[in-house]
Amino acid sequence: MRLDQGDIDLFIAHVVSHVLYYQKELKKLETMGEDRIKRAVEKAFSKDDADLITAKVQAQLDKERRQLELEYQKKALELQLDIEAEMRQQLKIQAQAHSDHLVDVLDIKEKELERYFSRVLNERLEQEQSAYKMQISAMLGRLRGMEDALKLRAESDQQARQAHLLWSACQSLHRCVRASTPGVPWQQQLRPLKSEIENVSKAANTDDELVKVVLAGIPSEAAGRGVYTEEAMRERFLKVERIARRLALIPEQGGSLPLYFLSFLQSFLLIKAVNPIPAAELADEPVELAQLDTYDILQRSRYWMDRGDFSMTLRYMNLLKGAARSVAQDWINETRILLETQQAANTLMAHAAASGLLYV
Repeated sequence: MRLDQGDIDLFIAHVVSHVLYYQKELKKLETMGEDRIKRAVEKAFSKDDADLITAKVQAQLDKERRQLELEYQKKALELQLDIEAEMRQQLKIQAQAHSDHLVDVLDIKEKELERYFSRVLNERLEQEQSAYKMQISAMLGRLRGMEDALKLRAESDQQARQAHLLWSACQSLHRCVRASTPGVPWQQQLRPLKSEIENVSKAANTDDELVKVVLAGIPSEAAGRGVYTEEAMRERFLKVERIARRLALIPEQGGSLPLYFLSFLQSFLLIKAVNPIPAAELADEPVELAQLDTYDILQRSRYWMDRGDFSMTLRYMNLLKGAARSVAQDWINETRILLETQQAANTLMAHAAASGLLYV
């Protein structure tokens, strides 16, 4: 245990005051003893001789001295005991005060450390919370990005499947329009396209206006009855051409029997030209269509039919007049239905293919 300088000075002053007090008491006792001795000597001179008096005085002095020494030693021992007791008491008081001081200091230090660590802890918590919030925000951003990407992917996959279904339905419609059954007469190759048209309508998106417009443009005969294939229409064209050539001179209202015979005979006597269409006409130069007769029209129609161009064939067949027109009218109507249906099927195929390319 450590005592400061002020406590030590107070303790020394207390001890010195006690020593001075006992020294004064001892001096007082010595003075009183000398007075008693003097009085005794004065009384003794009147009775005994000087030697005896001196011996008695000396004996009495020795006795008094011994008593004083004993009292002094006793007082010194008591003083020492008192001083030691006082010292122990002061030490206890100082120890208690020092202990209380240490407790107060430790309490203050503890509170300071608590405040310091609390502040550090709060700062660390704020830093960790900020870092955690940033991590959570980044994770949420990534999750939302992944969610959006997955949604876009799901929508893209759904649209891709929709486009594939549309392409399959359009392919089925296109195949039904163009395919023919070998070995079956053309009169028996008709098949309604209603189911294929409905499949295309179901496979398309509800907001696909192009598909709606194209399907609405398909002739009702194609949906309810069906269309003839190109092979069937080519076979029918050969028959229509032969009959129309024989009736080339017959007007629309009909004619006499000799006129029929003359028209029939002329169809056999006429020789087909090597070049049924002039080069200028093939080069898209202006042509006076009013100057073309039935034979010229049929030659040009046959030229384009041999090359598989039904559109050009139909254009020329529409120029026919008279009985030849009446004979070819049914073929013209069926070819128009076929071409319109083919055009719709080709448009749907192109649209389905373009839609599918968006999701490749």
